[in-house]
Amino acid sequence: METLTIHVVLAGQTGVGKSSLVNMIMGVEDSSLGGAQVSNDVRPCTENTTPYKAVFGGNDLQWQLWDTRGLDEALDGATFMEKAVSWLRGSQCERELKNVCGARTSNVDRGQAMPLLIWCIRASKITVPVHWQQFCKAYVNYCGRKVKPVVVITQMNPKSEITLGWKEKCEEQLRKLGLTSLTGNLDDLLVSVRTHDGPSTTEYKEDSQAVRGLISRVGSA
Repeated sequence: METLTIHVVLAGQTGVGKSSLVNMIMGVEDSSLGGAQVSNDVRPCTENTTPYKAVFGGNDLQWQLWDTRGLDEALDGATFMEKAVSWLRGSQCERELKNVCGARTSNVDRGQAMPLLIWCIRASKITVPVHWQQFCKAYVNYCGRKVKPVVVITQMNPKSEITLGWKEKCEEQLRKLGLTSLTGNLDDLLVSVRTHDGPSTTEYKEDSQAVRGLISRVGSA
């Protein structure tokens, strides 16, 4: 049986954990094992869109992961020069994301398997509209809705109040943007990844299984 390749674009703001998520999906610990380079702070560690391959969900299924450059939030209180540099970098990153999304969806109408768009948002930011507005722009404008969206909430702390009703909070943001078609079954859209102390922890293994399971379920549907 011929191997089916499904493209997966990972996007979100700088420092949200996209590269760490790439490694979690691939099942590797770090870049020395062929994974993505990660950083422990909010500085960007992905300077250019980088492809990675992952195999799971069946021997006839292969995932082409695209780790994109991180987007930036508005710099409140920053100097004019800092805002100018941030705007320039942000414009470049958005243009690159638009090109990546366009390239991945260009052949969908000609029978290519529909790609996945994995949008990452920090748990502490799920009630901040700009993160969802960026997701909406990528999903609607850049991808033309020709992708299967998945939203990964990263850096989830089970002891934080934000975990209470987090899916409902996400649903509220989607409804505000008119994306009610995505709220039919939140379990096929949303998944969370907790903070952890490394790939050997129980939390990491459970979250890895949950993320891969959702990608496999949605992507192969």
